This record gives sequence, structure tokens and C-alpha cells, in this order.
Amino acid sequence: MRPRLSELPASPGHDRITGTLLCAAVAGVILNAFTGWSWTGGLAEFATLAAVLWLTPTVRASRQVFVALAAALSLYAVLAAPHAGEVLSRALTQGSFILAFFCALATLRHAAELSDSITRAAVYLAQQPPGRRYTALTLGAQVFALVLNYGAISLLGTMARSSARNEPDPDIARIRTRRMLLAVQRGFGASLCWSPLALAVVISTTVVPGATWGSVVLPALVSAALMTGVGWGLDRAFKPQLRPGQVPTRADPATIGGAATLLPVGTLLLCIALPVTLLHFATGLPASRIVLLVVPLVAALWLFRMGPARGRTRYLGAHAGAFVFRELPAFRSEIVLLTMAGFLGTGAGTLLAPLIAATGLDLGALPLWLLLVLPIWLIPLGGQIGMNPILFVSLFGPLLPAPAELGITATPMVISLTAGWALAGVTSPFTASVMMTARLGDTQAHDVSFGWNGAYVAILAVAFSGWVLLLA
Repeated sequence: MRPRLSELPASPGHDRITGTLLCAAVAGVILNAFTGWSWTGGLAEFATLAAVLWLTPTVRASRQVFVALAAALSLYAVLAAPHAGEVLSRALTQGSFILAFFCALATLRHAAELSDSITRAAVYLAQQPPGRRYTALTLGAQVFALVLNYGAISLLGTMARSSARNEPDPDIARIRTRRMLLAVQRGFGASLCWSPLALAVVISTTVVPGATWGSVVLPALVSAALMTGVGWGLDRAFKPQLRPGQVPTRADPATIGGAATLLPVGTLLLCIALPVTLLHFATGLPASRIVLLVVPLVAALWLFRMGPARGRTRYLGAHAGAFVFRELPAFRSEIVLLTMAGFLGTGAGTLLAPLIAATGLDLGALPLWLLLVLPIWLIPLGGQIGMNPILFVSLFGPLLPAPAELGITATPMVISLTAGWALAGVTSPFTASVMMTARLGDTQAHDVSFGWNGAYVAILAVAFSGWVLLLA
């Protein structure tokens, strides 16, 4: 990954220290999850704080603002909060977990980007006939998002763009590119509703008392189905009409391959899902913590298998070193942003809760329907001014009454948070998914947010509101 123009280039020595600190933070979070040893939590917090401070001078100003806000919040807590150490430790623990989660998923993306089978599967989806292309891409993007996270948009979007460029008619190529990119982006957005590897699900189930992924996954899949169905309907309803004589070219079926092309992706997901499920039931740990251990191990085994027969250990070691000391430090902007968003949201939410209670304002006094619907509308609106969904959910979650106090289960509250997060993911011009889609489509981020997705998000906001209220 190339450093951003607004960021200072880092030296190999700087990257080596960065990789070491990140590894220490990840190891501390994993050990703490599985052993409960107090010193491991301290290691994770110290390494996370050191990594953020080490990286801050090299990231752009918009990321440094988050660090400055975190410093201001910490100072306020020390001066005004009676239990400042507990508040800051809780916030830093959340930041450490988000950092570790991001790094763990990045290992899988590193291996996937080296795999020819993943590329062939992406080509297979991008070259489907027009009648089933949108469905194939939007469902495929949800599966690929499990493996590649935001890389799913990059890979499938690049394949879609390449496929469209084979069309000699420029108008048809432009139309096809837009429709395919929308299918990929909306598919990625739908994965935020249900994927156990999505931060939307992980953080939402963390901030809502009594919530687990297993208890919300079925309603979450309905949310994803709503996003898929509404997107497909709009794609069909507003499909541009071709001029007389315009005939789009079709890929030769012999070059596309069969559905068996997707088997390696399914096998990979099974290799992740099976041990995570077994360990979840055996240990009682949340799936989000187990993923921190399972995903890097699966990625390591995958890399080992990809290596030459007589040099697999050397191949794995070389790629592990390249990942830790070159590729992972290149994500320094994302690491600082995500870690600080989690820290700020958790810390500010914890500090604000007693202050709000002292004013006599009781969110529990609001009508239940309003309390459940608010996140669906507010999270995307916050995204329009650059408010990261991690920050919003981490801040808003602690302020919400516990589901038991409202006489409901945790499910509708989690579904509301993830639905709002998913809508922000496709409509906020500041999110990576929108910016990547705009870049691949040779347009501006606000065009993707409002021109391409305006009606889609408005319809879904209403549909999600009805779905959440039905669950309640």
C-alpha cells in the first residue's frame, strides 16, 4: 500500500518498531482473552498507547485531530472524573481490541491477495450474464468481505471495472461499471449487518448488554436480505435503456468457468467458522475474541500451503516478516483512526452517562419506538459530517438504557445500530467504501453517496425502521 500524499514516509527502522508494537498489542489482547491474566491486559494497553503515539507524527492532520481529542478527553477525566483510571483503562481496552481485531483480519487479507483461487472467484462473479450479475456481485461481496474486509471492494470492483472495459461501446461500459460497482459496494454494506468479522457487529454486540452474535445473526441476515433486495429492485427498476442498435457484449461462457470456482472461498470460510464455533461453545468466549486467534492461524496455514513444497517454512517466514514490518505499518492511518475512535467513543460515553443522569434526562423515558429508530437515522447523518460509526456507536451505546429496562431483548437494539452503521457505510462520503467506489468509478465521493445511493438509503432507512419495530 502506498503512503498517502499527506502522510510522511516512514523508514524501515520506523516500520520495524511499529510492527513490534502492534504485535505486542495483539498478543496482549489475545492472551488476556484466553487467560484473563491482568498483566496481559496491561501489555495490550501499553503497546496500543505506544503505537498510537509513535504513529501520530507520521499520519495526516485529520487523524492527529482524533489523537488530540483523546488527549483532551484524558485530561478532562483526570481533572473531573472520580474514577479516571477506570474510565481511561476501559476506553484504552476498547481501543486495544479494535487495533488487534483490525490487525488480525489484515493477516487474512494478506494471504488472500496472494491467492490465484480468490482472483479467479472474483473474475467468475464479475463476468456473470447481465440477468444475474447484480445478484452474484452483491452476494459475492458479502462473502468476500469476510475474507478481505474493505479489500473486497477493491478486488471485486477492479474485476468489475476490467470486465466493463472490454465493452467497446463507451456508454454501455459506463453504465455497466456503475451498476457493478454499486452491487459490490452495497454487498459490502450488507455484510456489516451480520458478519462476525465486521466491526459493526462486534462493537454493537459489545455495547449492548446481553447481546451476542449468535442471538442476533438470524435477524441480521434479514437486514442483509433487505439491503440486497432493495438494491436489486432499484437496479432493475432504473436500468438505463439502450439506444436502438446497441447490443452489449457477453463473456464467453467457456472463459467464465463453473460454480466450482467459488469452492476455495467456501472452504476458507469453513476453516474459519468451524474452529470459531467449536471454541465458542467450548470456552464460552465471545466469537469476536476467538477470531483474534483463529484468523491469523488460518492465514498462516494458507500461506504455508501456498509456498513451494520444499521451502514452505521459509516462504511463510518471509511473508510474515513482510506483513508485520512493511504491510501492517502502511495501515498506520487506519490504525490511528480506528483505535482513537474506539477510545473516544467508549471514554466519552462512560463520562457522559452520569452527567446526563444528573441533569434528570432519562433516555428510557423516550418512546421505545423512537429510541430504537434513532440510530438508523442518526448514524448515517453523523457520517455526512465525518463522524466515524465506531465513534458514534461507542459513544451512543453506553447512553442507551439496558434492553431489560425497556422490556425488550438485545436483538432489536443491535439490529438498529448495525443497520445505521451499514447505511453510513454506503452513504457517508468520508467512509473508505464510498471513497474506493468513487475512485473505481472515476467520480466524486458525494456523487456515490447521494447520486448513486440517495434513494437506496432513504428506502432502506424506512424499511429498517419497520423491521426493528417489528422485532421489538
